[in-house]
Amino acid sequence: MNTKAVEFEVIATEQNGIRLFVGVAKAKDLIEITKVDYYKPSLKPTDEKQGYQRPLERSRITRIGTYLTPQEGQALFPTAVLLSARKELEYDSDNKTLTISKSNPLHIVDGQHRIEGLRYSIQEKGIESLKDYPIPFVIMVTSDRLVEMNQFRVVNGTAKQVRTDLVNMLLTISYAGEKRSDIPKTDQWRIVASNVVDRLARDPESPWRDMISLPGEPNILIDQRRKLVRATSFITSLRPVYIWLKETSGILDQSCRTLDEEADYMFRVVSAYWEAIKKVVPGAFENAGDYVIQKTPGMFSLHLLLRHLLGNVYIDRRKFDAETFLKLLKESPEIVDPDFWHKESSRASVYGSMKGFRELYEILSTPYMS
Repeated sequence: MNTKAVEFEVIATEQNGIRLFVGVAKAKDLIEITKVDYYKPSLKPTDEKQGYQRPLERSRITRIGTYLTPQEGQALFPTAVLLSARKELEYDSDNKTLTISKSNPLHIVDGQHRIEGLRYSIQEKGIESLKDYPIPFVIMVTSDRLVEMNQFRVVNGTAKQVRTDLVNMLLTISYAGEKRSDIPKTDQWRIVASNVVDRLARDPESPWRDMISLPGEPNILIDQRRKLVRATSFITSLRPVYIWLKETSGILDQSCRTLDEEADYMFRVVSAYWEAIKKVVPGAFENAGDYVIQKTPGMFSLHLLLRHLLGNVYIDRRKFDAETFLKLLKESPEIVDPDFWHKESSRASVYGSMKGFRELYEILSTPYMS
């Protein structure tokens, strides 16, 4: 057999038009013919080269490797890894065999840590007996990355509860450019909000530039400041704003044809709002880590306030721009006071839960209640 290819006995089947091959591979072969499509924080979610898998966690790999060592007993890995072929495969229907070229590896959809745990045990720990360890696999054949990524989302977002920031960004990747009618309504707000958050984190003019921990990034130091919030928290905090723009006022339906256009509209609104906030209380942004205005208390409460202010602005037929928000925000004695937001002041910083964020919003919204 060609040393640059591996042959497997398989069962061929099909689900909803997607061809599937089910079989068992030796660990050494599985390592040779698979690769991972990683999410790259440096790329935009909609970049065609963007992947969807988290970086490997070394601790998980070594735990799996330890579990597999002979000293640990009879280790079982009975669940199948899910792989994807983005090109047609060489299948011999007479002999029921599948030939996989090492130059055209399969993409790992689910099971990257199991496979890397085997690699670690065999190649780093030198456990030769694991080379022939049998691993069940399922290969789906599809050139449509949307199918592949959605399957990843189903497995990891539903069955395993992988942290949702990456799942939300995957929605943005998966449905970029699609018509709204083609996308489940329950996903639409996440797609728009994820797009907005990603743009805020990258926009050179945004106060959130490099302050949001995007999927795949650690909470690293940026200019001597730690990233202040995770993308998943920011996305969640924007949901009331989206609901107002989409359902309460109907503005997004009237003004936008696609989710990309909705994201553009909402980004302009949210960006203008935070531009105004920074202008009315610049001291709270100079050493952002010392204040909570860009942490969850400020983020959640101020986005609840934005939802309220949008209603006032809409009724008065004013623009959703920085100038309008600036005039409104100056009316709040709390918002304009940097000490109110300082983490040591025991004021805004004491509101540390979803219930507390709403209570903080009620304090901030007092000047705007008619």
